[in-house]
Parts: sequence; structure tokens; C-alpha cells
Amino acid sequence: MTERSADASGDDWRRTWHAVRDVLGSKWAFHVVRALAVEERGFNDLKRDLAGVTAKTLSERLRELRCLGFVEKEVHATSPPTTTYRLTDYGESLAAIMGDVESLVDVVECRDRDCPVPATTTPECACDC
Repeated sequence: MTERSADASGDDWRRTWHAVRDVLGSKWAFHVVRALAVEERGFNDLKRDLAGVTAKTLSERLRELRCLGFVEKEVHATSPPTTTYRLTDYGESLAAIMGDVESLVDVVECRDRDCPVPATTTPECACDC
């Protein structure tokens, strides 16, 4: 492998991870995936379950996750029309990976209850809270 091709492959993984962060690092994206991993839901059910998310933000996250192929939307011909969101197979795979990562993280709270830190850090709080 030449030096140039080694640099190019290095750039590829960086671009990929930046894209992952940009897409899934959006506020509420993981919350939506996690909620839909439990069961398919309508927009209002999701909004209610994800206390604190605005309708605008939830709508944006659902649209982004649909565009990426993680979520699918079904509109039912009722009066008024209702919508159901569910994970695609691709979304189910993401949810499984997220579950694996979640199982590795043990969080404790700083004494000020301001900044979660890994449990392996001393309870005295390793951050500048």
C-alpha cells in the first residue's frame, strides 16, 4: 500500500465517523430510535413518551431517520389521518447496537447532579462542575 492510499483510507474512516456523528448526534435521534425499538408508535405517542422534545424537533428527527433508512412511516386512511412510525430492519440493527453500547455504560452523577461521569471515575467528580 502506498503512502497516498494509506492517507486516503484514513480520510475515509474519518469522513464516515463524522457523518455518523452528524446524523445520529442530533439531539433526540437516539431517543427516537430507542423508543421505536420498543414498539411502533404514532407521532403524538412518541412526543408524549419523549417528554421535552418539541413537535418541530421530533418531526425533523423522524424525517432524518426516514431519509437514512432507519425509520419508516405509514399513513392510515382514517379521519383524521393517523401516522405510525416503526424501525426498518436497518433501524432494528442500529437499535441492537445501541443496546449493546448502552449495556457498557454505567453512569453516576456528580455531587452537584450536574454532570454525568463514567462510574469508573471517583465519586468526588472528575469534571469541573
